[in-house]
Amino acid sequence: MIASCLDRRAIGAKMPAMTRFRLALLSVVGVTLPLWGPGAALAQAPVPLAADRAQLSACLRDNRAGTPACIGSIAVACVGAASTDRRGAEVGCARREEAVWRERLIQAVQQSGRALDAGQRSRLVALQLSWEGFIAQKCAFYGSTQREGLQLGRQAGCELREVASRTLELERTTMRQAPTRRPSQPPQIIR
Repeated sequence: MIASCLDRRAIGAKMPAMTRFRLALLSVVGVTLPLWGPGAALAQAPVPLAADRAQLSACLRDNRAGTPACIGSIAVACVGAASTDRRGAEVGCARREEAVWRERLIQAVQQSGRALDAGQRSRLVALQLSWEGFIAQKCAFYGSTQREGLQLGRQAGCELREVASRTLELERTTMRQAPTRRPSQPPQIIR
């Protein structure tokens, strides 16, 4: 019943990023996959731009106390720069920023998994995959409740916010778990 409410095209548009995320999560536990099958969808996923990475990193560095303020910074500037169809640009701009956040999310999950044993890493991956499915359904439902012309843009914005929030959550957790320790003496080479 609920599936009939969801825009299947919007869900299909999200699948490449979800597939890339799932493949990266599987790499946390050391699973390898063949290059055929799900990997074919990866070519459609947006690739983060170096300028977007730098812009987000600068925002996070400058707003350390208020990092949620950085969510949407790339997408808002991108939509503002769109000269003709701003409503059409919403989806592409949100996906563009989401790609940068997903890249950081994959790094945060991998960093979180380093200190875990194999069983804990498997549970971490299962948790992340469940979260990913929940977010896809939540945002597809949210998008389906909007007016016809706003659905895809609002769904993409929802996914951007959720991915960015989860990334910040994991990055904060990872920073608390692994305090940086400096050696009391520099390493010595013994000959």
